[in-house]
Amino acid sequence: MLHHNNLEFLGLGNNGYVYKCPGGFAYKMQSSDREVDFMKAAGDCSVTPVSRVMEKPINGSGMLMPSGLIMELATPFNFKLVPPEECKAVMDEMVGLVERLHSEFRIVHGDIKPANFLRCRDGKLRLCDFDSARFIADETADGWQGIISDRYLAPNRGYPDMGPPTVIDDNYALAISLWELFTGKDALIDEDMEDILPKGKTVDLTELEDDGVRDFVRRRLREGGAKV
Repeated sequence: MLHHNNLEFLGLGNNGYVYKCPGGFAYKMQSSDREVDFMKAAGDCSVTPVSRVMEKPINGSGMLMPSGLIMELATPFNFKLVPPEECKAVMDEMVGLVERLHSEFRIVHGDIKPANFLRCRDGKLRLCDFDSARFIADETADGWQGIISDRYLAPNRGYPDMGPPTVIDDNYALAISLWELFTGKDALIDEDMEDILPKGKTVDLTELEDDGVRDFVRRRLREGGAKV
């Protein structure tokens, strides 16, 4: 029986802790069937899910160990460690990955941020944490109950009463992620989101030195309702 006390802690996912398993795998606690289904539906845009770890009684106590997920072990993406000369190549990877998730697999991720990009063993960048995903064709997204990372939230999404995410929301969050990649800073970390989002405030684009990068980020931020 898998027991997380014997595993190396890697980090915190949206719904549960992530641990390193023997054999080159990772274990995420409290992963839902819905998340696993979206990981499979996202093809090679997602870190590969391997198997489910189902609920089991804990030492006869009547309590259940939360169901989890065994998945491919990958390296967390730390934007602060990317050398400046490599940022544009990483940007192209990030943009291409998100655009392909939308166009080829018709999925909105719903929680785009640097922490949800992972470098896999084959060298490719892929996404994890599909807890907040939805299909583009599902216009109402009935039953959607996602988790929101506030500082990547588009002004047009509404705050604090957010509806299901859209392609525009993914693209806005991607733009904030790219701003973080090129500046090496955490965006809006000390801001009151209830104050700045209704006003369309966002990151300082003057901190982006490259004209092409700045124009790309500006377009995506404007689509999401930022006044830039």
